[in-house]
Amino acid sequence: MTSLQLSARVAALQPSATLAMVARVKELQADGVEVLDLTAGEPDFGPPACAEAAAKEAIDANLGRYTAAAGLADLREAAADLATETTGLEWSSSQLLVTTGAKLGICQALMALVEEGDEVLFPVPCWTSYPEMVQLAGGVPVPVQCGENHLPKVDDLAAAASSRAKVLLINTPCNPTGAVYPRELLEEIGAWALEKRVALISDEIYAAMTYGGAKHVSPIAVLPELREQAVWVGGMSKAFAMTGWRMGFLGGPAPIISKIGALQSQLASSPPAISQHASIAALRGGAEDCLRMREAFEKRCVLVSDALSEMPGVECPRPQGAFYAFPGFGSFLGKTDSETGRPIHSGDDLAELLLEADRIALIGGSAFGKPDAVRISFATSEDVLKKALGRLAARLQKLS
Repeated sequence: MTSLQLSARVAALQPSATLAMVARVKELQADGVEVLDLTAGEPDFGPPACAEAAAKEAIDANLGRYTAAAGLADLREAAADLATETTGLEWSSSQLLVTTGAKLGICQALMALVEEGDEVLFPVPCWTSYPEMVQLAGGVPVPVQCGENHLPKVDDLAAAASSRAKVLLINTPCNPTGAVYPRELLEEIGAWALEKRVALISDEIYAAMTYGGAKHVSPIAVLPELREQAVWVGGMSKAFAMTGWRMGFLGGPAPIISKIGALQSQLASSPPAISQHASIAALRGGAEDCLRMREAFEKRCVLVSDALSEMPGVECPRPQGAFYAFPGFGSFLGKTDSETGRPIHSGDDLAELLLEADRIALIGGSAFGKPDAVRISFATSEDVLKKALGRLAARLQKLS
């Protein structure tokens, strides 16, 4: 037995629920079990061809070495252009930092802004990593339950915040719900944050993926004065299908970005060089690839939404962005599956039943802060989606 003692913040850390389910799926598939996998938080497309070609050229040119801690100058300029396009605000390279994935970027932003015991508010349902990252930074996670259409109310944010409230973390379009925040709501939230002097971290990693006429509005852009107390988060993983390349971006006031860059220099030295060269090419020449992928996701969004709407008792606002649906199964709780005899007390129970009995892999809603729901990723083929949704509908008919 080891005599090493973990720190309290690491001892309390929970593993990623999404990655845990992905690992289970891979184990089943390795044993030859066919699983209809709707867990993935990554596109099933490849990166833009120009990104892969640039990576090969960079390897051949022996460019896989340390770069500046803040990232290559050319990539920071390209990232500034992306931030400008995404938010509608002008950005310079001095306001942008290249990070080893947007996830680490958010962690570093929290470490830079949060003192021990400070509160970080975030609307729930939310991405599973937010509360854990807040705790790692020494902060106190304060989840704020959303209302209709998975959108928060300013009154609820205000009621949840104490005098220790330091940061508000917003994600639009949202993982796991697909909700896109309307401008009017963002203006209310921004005004509240300004009044309370609460910093804003705006996770806009899914900004390029909106559907059905929905338009992405950056929370940072709704009120000009909000920009001085906000950090923008973007990256290559979702819109450019470059999840494993680990490329993220932080944008904010230059003095803050400079200090987060100093923090990064101590934590990671510099972002991956080959991935940076590939990202420059993708940002400058991959727009058509991204558009084709977005169009495919919109078709899948309609397919999933229509199928769920036809299942009696299932509640699911139509996703407006990202590539997830987040149906609620509250009307099924307390029922029992007639085939297996298993009781259903939560969305997690339903996800377990579907995996074991129907070989459909979903993520239970508890990990996202809504126990009666499940997350369905439509980052997979239409054929897989149709089969999985058919099996889901059949299984629900067996609950009584």
